[in-house]
Formats: sequence, structure tokens, C-alpha cells
Amino acid sequence: MYDCLAPELTKATRELHPALRWKTQSWLRLNAKRNTSPLALSKAFAAATSLGFRTENLANGSIVILNVDLQDALMFSRRYPDLLAEYEPINPFCLRK
Repeated sequence: MYDCLAPELTKATRELHPALRWKTQSWLRLNAKRNTSPLALSKAFAAATSLGFRTENLANGSIVILNVDLQDALMFSRRYPDLLAEYEPINPFCLRK
């Protein structure tokens, strides 16, 4: 978990990890495992967009699915077992201003 009270972080630092970039949204990051075809990642991207989730591609080739709840994150993990999944729920302390 990353501290949401660190405004001194630079933009380059925020790009390193989705938790620093999307603090006020839940997200699921999917990465292809070693020796896994990128086709599985493309299928997961297509499924997420067809289900209406906002998605973003990261520079390292992984995808981030935004505003996803735990049940949907588990569904993606079960449906695409060849992908590494990292889920981060909304941090309620980051919602306060």
C-alpha cells in the first residue's frame, strides 16, 4: 500500500506503480507471466473493454482495469490463469481532502 499523503512525489515516480497513479479508484493490473503468449493479455483487455471497464496500457506491457470490484477481479483471475493479477481496492484515506 502506498501513502496517499505524499504530494511531493514527482510525475515520474507516480508512473512506476498504479497505486500512485490511481489512488482514488480500485484497479486490477494484469501482467503476462514469463513464456506466456501476449494473446492472453489481449483477450483480457478485450473482455474488460466489452464489459464497460476503463482500461489503460502501461509502458511495461501490462494492462490496468479501473473501477473494478473484488468479485470482478477474481473473475478475471479465474478466467485468465496465465496472467499475474494485482488488485488494489480504494483506499478510504485517499478520498478525504
